[in-house]
Amino acid sequence: MFFHLLIIILILLLSVPLMAESFNEHENLIDMATLLKEREKKLENREAVLDEKEKRIEFLQQELKKQESEIRNTRESFAKVLADLKALKDEDLSRLVEVYTAMKPAAAAPLLEELDLRYAVEVILRMPTKKSAKLLSAVEEKRAVAISRAITALKPAQ
Repeated sequence: MFFHLLIIILILLLSVPLMAESFNEHENLIDMATLLKEREKKLENREAVLDEKEKRIEFLQQELKKQESEIRNTRESFAKVLADLKALKDEDLSRLVEVYTAMKPAAAAPLLEELDLRYAVEVILRMPTKKSAKLLSAVEEKRAVAISRAITALKPAQ
């Protein structure tokens, strides 16, 4: 009996380090599980933050598309208004050319001298060559030179 007791004690003494090692492994597994849960929680929080950022980016992209569309529409409207204004200006300038063409050079010359240089150039350029030559010869010399220079600045010599 003593022998059995001694064997049991020996077995118990030998198994203590194994049990301690098993306990340490179990404790390590618990620590790892805790760390993994904390890491999982952090990742879930990070995922939630990223989801919110994605939603914000999608919203901002939609807003940007709306603004781009509005800008495009405004640009198109502006281009149409500019085209309309150019057409009106062109129409008015065409009428002015008709008036200057119908007038005698002596009567039209003083008016052309007072006209803004850009418009005077346009009038001369749009008139028939013979009429514009007669009108330009009736204009004061300095003004005729200024108009001629402006015309040559527009059209490079060939």
